[in-house]
Amino acid sequence: MKMNIRCITILTMLLLPLLSRAQMTISFLPETQGRTLEGVMMARIMNPGAQPVSCFLVVKITEGRSGKVAETRTAAFAVNPGLSSIPPAVAYNASWQFGSNPTATVIRQSHHFPEGEYEYCYELYANDKDKPGELLAEQCFDYFLEPFSPLMLTEPYDGDQICDKRPTLFWQPILPAIPGMQYRLVLVEVKPGQAKAEALHYNMPVIQQINIQTPMLFYPPLSRELQEGKRYAWQVLANRGEMVLGRSEIWDFTVKCLDSVKALPVESFRNIEDLSKSNFYIAKERIYFAVQNIYNTAVLKYDIQCISKPEIKIKKLPEITLKHGRNEVIIDLEDAEGFVDGDFYILNMRLPNGETRQLRFVYKVETE
Repeated sequence: MKMNIRCITILTMLLLPLLSRAQMTISFLPETQGRTLEGVMMARIMNPGAQPVSCFLVVKITEGRSGKVAETRTAAFAVNPGLSSIPPAVAYNASWQFGSNPTATVIRQSHHFPEGEYEYCYELYANDKDKPGELLAEQCFDYFLEPFSPLMLTEPYDGDQICDKRPTLFWQPILPAIPGMQYRLVLVEVKPGQAKAEALHYNMPVIQQINIQTPMLFYPPLSRELQEGKRYAWQVLANRGEMVLGRSEIWDFTVKCLDSVKALPVESFRNIEDLSKSNFYIAKERIYFAVQNIYNTAVLKYDIQCISKPEIKIKKLPEITLKHGRNEVIIDLEDAEGFVDGDFYILNMRLPNGETRQLRFVYKVETE
């Protein structure tokens, strides 16, 4: 009996290193890391054993129509127990070989992957004096890569003057949407004679908001309000975890309330072009605007969405007919369904010439 236990113990000790090696796995996120050569080298390795293992990695990348586009073999490095990254020096010094096709040429020149159907294959070998040893892990990942759309700010406009000291900020989302993607917004005061990029990097933020889920930010209640006559710069970054997926340009605006704007009555018919460039319009149960129609009589195509509560559907909007020439339009919201006093909305309209306009507004109930 003692002999059997001793044999089992010796056999277990001999097999344990082989068992731990065989269970190594590669962790890779093609939707974010598979967009650049540098991102490909951000894959992680899971070593379930109790001891470091000396390895080297072979990476092969192919594209559906082009075939082989890139391949590399790293220098040897130690894979520690648990989840570990490829050492930065090893990733940086990896020598890539590229295919002889247009896709490979783009990747070689820019290190960025153009649109395509990619397969990323990782082979992890035990290092035996730089000779291929035991294959410890082999995994391939397929992904149809679409380039991200630019991350663009939309409101307040660059160089604009606004009267709102607690403005809501808007930008266009990055597409395609990536699960887990969030936005980070920074807004700072720009001192006289200071460049906006310099201000963004060195000045104390007025707003520094992280983990934003939607492409808009209501002014944070705890942030101090903006001051009349001062200039502010802002920028938005899209990220997933620690990886930055995109960053917007840096825009600036000035808080300045003009008397002519303040004195303007609600019932005046301001041009829709001017209104769409303003901050939030206050709609006291009605929206007033003027629009020029150079075509024949046509029904205005429009809809209204609730920004405060996107799940709410706006119903029973009145039909608006545009005649040829200048039109002074009144959209009566009193009998429509879905409007709540103090909530924020956006009016989307398509003019007869095919152009689109948007008007963001706050709905207010008329009081006696």
